[in-house]
Amino acid sequence: MKRRKLFQKERVAEYDYIVSREQPLSFVAEAFQKALVNLEYVNVDGNFKVLQFTSSLAGAGKTTFVSNLSYLIGKKGKRVVLVDLDLRKPKINRIFKAPNENGVTDYLAGKIEYKDLVKYSEKLNTYYVVAGERTTAVVNILEAQKLKDLVQRLREEFDYVILDSPPVIAVSDALYIARLADGVIFVVAQNEARKAVINEAISTLKQNNVNIIGTVFTQVDIKENELYSYTYGYGYGYNSNKEETPEEGE
Repeated sequence: MKRRKLFQKERVAEYDYIVSREQPLSFVAEAFQKALVNLEYVNVDGNFKVLQFTSSLAGAGKTTFVSNLSYLIGKKGKRVVLVDLDLRKPKINRIFKAPNENGVTDYLAGKIEYKDLVKYSEKLNTYYVVAGERTTAVVNILEAQKLKDLVQRLREEFDYVILDSPPVIAVSDALYIARLADGVIFVVAQNEARKAVINEAISTLKQNNVNIIGTVFTQVDIKENELYSYTYGYGYGYNSNKEETPEEGE
């Protein structure tokens, strides 16, 4: 328990630390690289351009994963934009050490132009869009035609559009965001959610006809293998019609 709390504290404090950039030869960076390769195999026909990342509960490591994935995609010469659609608890701005202003909500409210919305980080070779001003009308925003038009414009201008979204169980936002995405990648953190909760989240997505194209397994403790004490792992696979869900503690 102490180790998990310590890791959570470190993760919150180091959103701007992209391990794939800072330690490209590390085991962790290699895990992210392999996840990208698997994603490319899944997307060999280029059908999944707008990708949403969600989880069952908070703390699964979505933001850390998408930041490393976006960096690696950009490093390969692809144009990628990372969009913060977690309008209730935005974090993408922390990756780039940028203020959470002039973002999605500001653009949809007509306060800023498109040219002021999409920002670029030369350090991470990644475009990004922050959430913007907080609002209580989150569902209205996620259902807005103007948001659909924005995602469509990003789809036309970028090779990949990565949507960071809230967890499934906490709020319904992820289901609305899924309507904007070509596919959803479900993030599961070891020991962070119980099997019943993960099953409920996946069932909710399936009941709403969400296209789950893969899963990512994060925060894997591989100490028992005597390789590293604590790191990110990954798992990735196609969606199938079988009722397969991750095993608790797998």
